[in-house]
Amino acid sequence: MTTSGARPAVAVIAGTPYDTGLGVELLRAEGLPAHPYAMAASPDEQDWLQYHDPGALAASFHRRLAGLRADGTEHVMLFCNSMAAVVDHDDAVLPVVSPVTVYGELLPELGSSLVVTGNAQALLGFERTALRIAPRHRMLGVSDPALVRGIEAGDVEAAFTASHLPTTLRLAQHLGLDAVVLACTHFTALLPLITAVCDLPVIDVGTRLVELTTLAATGSVDHG
Repeated sequence: MTTSGARPAVAVIAGTPYDTGLGVELLRAEGLPAHPYAMAASPDEQDWLQYHDPGALAASFHRRLAGLRADGTEHVMLFCNSMAAVVDHDDAVLPVVSPVTVYGELLPELGSSLVVTGNAQALLGFERTALRIAPRHRMLGVSDPALVRGIEAGDVEAAFTASHLPTTLRLAQHLGLDAVVLACTHFTALLPLITAVCDLPVIDVGTRLVELTTLAATGSVDHG
């Protein structure tokens, strides 16, 4: 619970300690107290859960939400694109600001996009939303789990340089796509590197998640 005049704490739920910690760091930079709740210890564990035991992952996620609600938490940011695609959170016990929220906001504004994700589950989540609200959207999807693991290893710039992403960005420019969508919260760390080499508009889902969560937690918008 919060005391009078205090900003409410936000629970950040994500796949690994890395992206959970990044979400917390970004919210704290906006002046919001935030607490991390990672659902796995590594990308490998998170991928295994998503592909091999999504039911257990969903059950763990909803138990976490129930515990947070019991402790008085009112605001949750789901800072993981792939988990948002796997775990149904529409009717959760707490309102969840999610990557799906961002997709619904941006898709009507785009005719086409390069969507870069950390695994194919996140691509599926984006495509599923596009089919529902913008079925004519032209999507070029790229999944790069190795880039996620490179980022977690600690050298973001080296991971970006060694990846196929610079070449893929050039392809997106050649095709004349409307925008590049970073649909993996790990890739928020790459944003300055990507914008330095890409002439297309770059939409970072992680950055927008932080903006929407800040608005919700400060009472400027209602996501209930």
